[in-house]
Amino acid sequence: MATIVTASYHSIWRHLYDSMHTAQKPKIKLKFVMLDKKSNISTLWQREEFLRICSKKDLAEKAQDIEVTITVKKSQEARYKLNPESFFVNRFWGRRPDGVAINEALQIG
Repeated sequence: MATIVTASYHSIWRHLYDSMHTAQKPKIKLKFVMLDKKSNISTLWQREEFLRICSKKDLAEKAQDIEVTITVKKSQEARYKLNPESFFVNRFWGRRPDGVAINEALQIG
């Protein structure tokens, strides 16, 4: 059952990406990054196009500010108690986003 649900979920995401890509205006140049099961925020920020957005250090600092506002789940409490100082930023780096789009026309930097 889980395999069917996962396959359906990925099919919907691919359709959504294709639709957004088709509908975008020529000036925007969104690049849709299809993620695999192993991609998390940390592995994404090893890629050049993500490092052009901002440094890993800058992202970690901003993520820390946001992550501390998100409640620690019961399943995460043991990790939190082991190292509360680094828990939030580590939780952020371990997140697995469903998808990411990068505006390649935007000049950052």
